[in-house]
Amino acid sequence: MRVPFDTCVLVAAVVSQLPGHTQALACYRKHRGSGRSKKGYCTTLALAEAYATLTALPLAPRIQPTEAALLLRRNFTRDLAVLPLSTDDYTAAVERIASLGLSSGAVYDALHLIAAERQKCERLFTSNLADFNRLLSESVESVEIVAP
Repeated sequence: MRVPFDTCVLVAAVVSQLPGHTQALACYRKHRGSGRSKKGYCTTLALAEAYATLTALPLAPRIQPTEAALLLRRNFTRDLAVLPLSTDDYTAAVERIASLGLSSGAVYDALHLIAAERQKCERLFTSNLADFNRLLSESVESVEIVAP
């Protein structure tokens, strides 16, 4: 079974100063792998979001762009399967949030969830339980939204 990670869990797993770091890191370590044994995964969107988040965190010292790129390469792209998102995924995400009357950043959460549904995942790891639970649809197989 593949296990997807939302961006907030990935970032917390590699930044010890963030709340939930210990739990996120333990969850990440449990599901990472190498070669064909990768059971944890993230979307291509999560990589971009993680880079943006890492380089914007108000830490002292700040995470520099080259350090953020290294964190992505040494952790996520090495240890996780990376799932590309398609035009159909983006269209489905927009349609889902529009039908629920949601706007703005909800589309990013919807993209992670739609990828998890497409992979027939049983669960998705996030620290934003409420944001993801409001996106669940009765018309699809339910993905359990869980915190690490």
